[in-house]
Amino acid sequence: MILPIVLVAGSLAVFVLEVFFVSFGALTAIAVALGVGGIALAFGVSTAYGWTMIGVLVVGIPIVLRLAFKLLPLLPFARGFYLRAPQLTDAERHAAAAPETELKDAIGQATSQLRPAGTALFGDRPVQVVTEGTLIERGARVRVVDVTGNRVVVELVDPPDARSNN
Repeated sequence: MILPIVLVAGSLAVFVLEVFFVSFGALTAIAVALGVGGIALAFGVSTAYGWTMIGVLVVGIPIVLRLAFKLLPLLPFARGFYLRAPQLTDAERHAAAAPETELKDAIGQATSQLRPAGTALFGDRPVQVVTEGTLIERGARVRVVDVTGNRVVVELVDPPDARSNN
């Protein structure tokens, strides 16, 4: 009478082990065999006992699997399986933020050659920008013509050599 309980409990325990260790289904096969054996022995004792063991497995398997997956990230050997959230500096967080639409029509200076993408400085704020396909030299003045999401489109206002000739 106790053997069906032991087999069903063993089945639940082996299902938990399947979560923690890669066995390519071998542990699952063992768990199913233990469960079926426990149910068969329970039905040999009485029908109600057999249905009770089926109910224990139907309710118990999802519960123990849920607990196993909750416990898995806490175990030392499994911590490497999960990605950690990136730790960003304030500058990285600021650079990753979507540019505000207030940049529309702002004048800035290209801090890198824009071919067609690069960086421009608007006040003291560096912004990743893109041109409409033209090459803009470093140091040229640029104006924001469009801001869509995180895409800032600029155009040439004043080439750097034109300013030096005046």
